[in-house]
Amino acid sequence: MAVTGCGGGTRWFPAQEPLWRDPDQRAFAREPDQYDSPFAWDAANQTVFRPVSRFFAVDPAGEAANVNAMDEVPSSSWFENRIGRFGMSPEAAAQGPCTTPPPARSGPWVITAAKPNGFNPGFFIKASDGKRYLVKFDGVVEGMRPTAADVIGTRLFHAAGYFVPCNRVVYFDRSILKIDAKAKSENARGDEVKLEEQDLDRVFSKALRLADGRYRATTSLFVEGKPLGPWTYEGRRSDDPNDVVNHEDRRELRGLEVMAAWLAWFDTREQNTMATWVNDGKTGHVRHYLLDVGNAYGSIWEPPMMGRRIGHSYYLDVPYVLEDFVTLGAIERPWDRARFGRTGKAFSYFRVEDFDPERFRPGYPNPAFVRKSERDAAWMARTVARFSDEHLRAIVKTGLLLPDLESRLLEVLIGRRDVVLRRYLTRLSPLAWPEVRGNQLCLEDLALSAKIVKKEARRYAARAWIGKSLALSAIAATRWDGQGRICLALPSAEAGSPLLLDVTAATRDGSSTFPARVHLYALGDLRYRVVGLERPDSHDPPS
Repeated sequence: MAVTGCGGGTRWFPAQEPLWRDPDQRAFAREPDQYDSPFAWDAANQTVFRPVSRFFAVDPAGEAANVNAMDEVPSSSWFENRIGRFGMSPEAAAQGPCTTPPPARSGPWVITAAKPNGFNPGFFIKASDGKRYLVKFDGVVEGMRPTAADVIGTRLFHAAGYFVPCNRVVYFDRSILKIDAKAKSENARGDEVKLEEQDLDRVFSKALRLADGRYRATTSLFVEGKPLGPWTYEGRRSDDPNDVVNHEDRRELRGLEVMAAWLAWFDTREQNTMATWVNDGKTGHVRHYLLDVGNAYGSIWEPPMMGRRIGHSYYLDVPYVLEDFVTLGAIERPWDRARFGRTGKAFSYFRVEDFDPERFRPGYPNPAFVRKSERDAAWMARTVARFSDEHLRAIVKTGLLLPDLESRLLEVLIGRRDVVLRRYLTRLSPLAWPEVRGNQLCLEDLALSAKIVKKEARRYAARAWIGKSLALSAIAATRWDGQGRICLALPSAEAGSPLLLDVTAATRDGSSTFPARVHLYALGDLRYRVVGLERPDSHDPPS
């Protein structure tokens, strides 16, 4: 929370700890209603109806509404601070949300329902440990990509802070499967019918079978709570009293586009989300999950032109359509230069060359992504910066890919990560996590930690203003603390006085980011408390 002082717009933060946990998990008694989002309706709504309805509407620009005084997102039922705030070992990142053993490969796996249709068929099982899973296959077109993408992607999103299911790659023999007497399947018309052995035959006919007769698949553990259906990227849930921020104004949903661009996850729609009712039998709260990232990392589409467009345009991109009509298709598009990367068909057009995170487009317009600001993108980039090469290597190994594919996928992930960081950590300040040590203020330079700039080329400048009168004070030169943080001596000030400190990072070639503006209060006896951090988009002093 910030209040405006009398100093012509300067923000003054209260002398208290920033909010790090949103109280949106308060228990309430009435279970919310089930929300149904038909596949076709969601597609039509985002592609046609919503754009038309918003055409004449005034959509004022604005920053995200759920940001704390440190320019960060508090933990909530949507997001849990993990690697971005606290760091995480590569081993913990690779474990992700999986805290229980995998289903026993000896079985039995009792099939309770099946979905034989669609690009990646699958079925639901109850394993011998009593837990329920969704089992999905790679299909016969894309090799190991879909299962690897789903497993690797959920671990990346989990480390970043999102709620996701525990997904694992498994190899199993069909003989461990048994069909429950009440199991249902889905016919070609989408109607539920009794599951028969021939329905399983249809599922396995679309699955990739290994030379030893086994099948490769993912098991996705059912998430905690009773499913309530998808959640939306816009509006609020009327039957959830904790849902008080419009979803399109949540920074974790706006900034999600940056991760989606990094991973080429184009299927960011409400169909791939799930809200659950987490309860104790009497009261509960709603939790929000991301699902199904198996279409990331270069999904193959037919016809090939459609595959090349993925990530570059919406399925129906009206501005592109109109331009092509007027110019008779003479304008070169980004997808015209799309080529298979070093991974070949396995990860198709997922590559570093020509990757521009600013130009990424999901399949359907996403209301939260449309509202994304530079600050939202920079916030996510600061989280992405925490994924070291070692983190990515450990996470990629969970996809159980062939060694050559594993190394090439890792190479592309690292390359695209660095493209994201060079774009979003070089304008607004990459300086983060201010900490008082005695009479010094120390900050971490995430651009330096992520190795997109070199220490020997880095330069810093600082200015300080004391009190509501904003009296300018000199700041001594910065120094390194030996642990990747820069530190500077704080000026003396009377107890109770606010301090504003602008610290700017630059490189030897003269390029500079905008400053990190740290808000502190003097406590007396050369003691200080950090109460806030801003990232102005100019070098102007506070006024």
